[in-house]
Amino acid sequence: MSSGRIGLALGAFAAVAVSMAGSPLATADITDMAVHTTSGVGDVDTWNIDAYITCNPASTPVAPPVHFTDNGKALPGSPGTTGACVTVGGVSQTSSVIAFLPTTLGVHHIVATQYNPAGSVLSTIARDVNVTVLPSTPCPTTGSAAMQCKSTTGS
Repeated sequence: MSSGRIGLALGAFAAVAVSMAGSPLATADITDMAVHTTSGVGDVDTWNIDAYITCNPASTPVAPPVHFTDNGKALPGSPGTTGACVTVGGVSQTSSVIAFLPTTLGVHHIVATQYNPAGSVLSTIARDVNVTVLPSTPCPTTGSAAMQCKSTTGS
């Protein structure tokens, strides 16, 4: 009788494992993240954080939202919504973008995370960003200071 119970338990476990592996949330993964700066009106920088997500359009038409933190604190606009999962050139992906408005200079540890409905982490990625000038500060237009008036993303 105990071998029947073990077989039943293993069968139930396998069914749960297959169910979880086939879950739409299991087919989206944050694969990269970048911080972009561009000169805006009056040479004031506008900054965004982009999280890039691979997905399967058949099982995950829209990937779970992406939660963004800066040095452990949730960023305004987080969680960022994700767009539809689309395939271009054989790669299926989507992205989540939020504004990034740092208020301090120096290194910022940016983390992007997706969670399943139970609150467990599905996917996460982190980048350190060295902020050399605040976004509300106009950038110089010439010289070496203009070249440094951006953030740099490291791994």
